[in-house]
Amino acid sequence: MRTRLDADNPFGWDRYGFAWQHTPAGGAAHLDFGCGDGRFLRALRHKRIKCLIGVDIGREAIKHAERASGGIEIIHIDQVATLPFPDAFFSSITLLDVLEHVDEQEVLLDELYRVLRDDGVLIVTVPRHHALSFLDLGNLKFRFPRLHRWHYLRRHSREAYRNRYAANPDGLVGDVSASKGWHEHFSPAALATLLAHSRFAASEFDGTGLFTRVLKIAALLGNRLGPLGAGIRRIAAWDARRFASANLFCTVRKSPSLWLEREDITTENHDAASHNFAATDPQHALQRLGVDE
Repeated sequence: MRTRLDADNPFGWDRYGFAWQHTPAGGAAHLDFGCGDGRFLRALRHKRIKCLIGVDIGREAIKHAERASGGIEIIHIDQVATLPFPDAFFSSITLLDVLEHVDEQEVLLDELYRVLRDDGVLIVTVPRHHALSFLDLGNLKFRFPRLHRWHYLRRHSREAYRNRYAANPDGLVGDVSASKGWHEHFSPAALATLLAHSRFAASEFDGTGLFTRVLKIAALLGNRLGPLGAGIRRIAAWDARRFASANLFCTVRKSPSLWLEREDITTENHDAASHNFAATDPQHALQRLGVDE
């Protein structure tokens, strides 16, 4: 990872450390989309941001976040199409290892564009596509579902498996959208293209690790062996600092010119009428998204 971490950065050489480093201090409002247990939001208190909000689709994640939030606003959402916030409300947004779980990626990014201020920053982290991506344990449940089920049931009940993987009430398979069915990896070019479709421009790329996936597998075994597990963790920390191939991080800004390019494309596809109307009539755009002015 090339990003230098300040001495007061509470995280290490990971997505949280990168995001904390690039989240501006003293902002009006920050949104952590896919906040999980809320620990990143809690750390942002030191940034003196006036309003901290976390949202997540997973009910279990929300329960954990609410218990540990210490007053930070945590909101459960059922879908990504419409966020319950006004236009240009947030001065910064984090989307940390979320896009790879989401099927409607452009819908989500369009909505984040709407709620982000024109001078705001979006921070995105995703798994990076590289030679060792096939070792991603997040795809074990899709590649080898029977093996995954057998392993999960060794530690959990059948009911727990059913609620998390077979009939998840949040429309997920574990933590991946059921309609997506894959823990996706991105190249910098693919991520930049996806962001551009929603009028965002990536301004800085970084990342961590090379042998991350191998070391995670080794850590699962090493944790049972005491000193070996500690050694693996030290190697993993060195790997994260030294390389930038396993995880992909970027800071993102709004780019209105990309909106114009997108409009040109939709015109060529004979679907420009509604898009152009929405672009030139803000009130219509809000009504289309189901958001009150």
